[in-house]
Amino acid sequence: MPERVSPRRYRARVEYDGTDFAGFQVNPGKRTVQGVLEDALKRLGNGVARRVDGAGRTDAGVHATGQVIAFSWDGPHTATELGNALDALLPADVAIHSLRRAQNEFHPRFAARYREYRYTVWNGPPSPLRE
Repeated sequence: MPERVSPRRYRARVEYDGTDFAGFQVNPGKRTVQGVLEDALKRLGNGVARRVDGAGRTDAGVHATGQVIAFSWDGPHTATELGNALDALLPADVAIHSLRRAQNEFHPRFAARYREYRYTVWNGPPSPLRE
C-alpha cells in the first residue's frame, strides 16, 4: 500500500461529453461527472472517499471542455503521476487535461475569474448523423 503523506490540494482541468450524464453534481442513483471522478479517486486511493469540488455545475447532457475541479490527495504521487493514473481510470467520455498542485484553500467555484458558455442549437431537419 502506498505511503500516506499530509493531504495536498490539486486542481485539474477536465473535459467531458455530457450526453450520458445526469449533470455534473452527484445525484444518488444517477451517473454524474462528479460521481465518476470521485469513484476513480476512490479506486486509486484504495477505497478512501474523496470529495471533488467543481467550478460550476452543468445540467444533464451538457458538455464541458475546460471545467476546473479540485480535490485533496494524501498519496505519495507527483501531480503528473496522479493525473495520468486518474485519467487511466476514467471512462472514455471524461478526460483530465491538466493536473497540478494548488494552495490548500483553493476552491474552483470561488477562484474562478470568468466562465464561458457556448450554446449550439441545431435548427435543421433531423439527421441520422446528429442522433
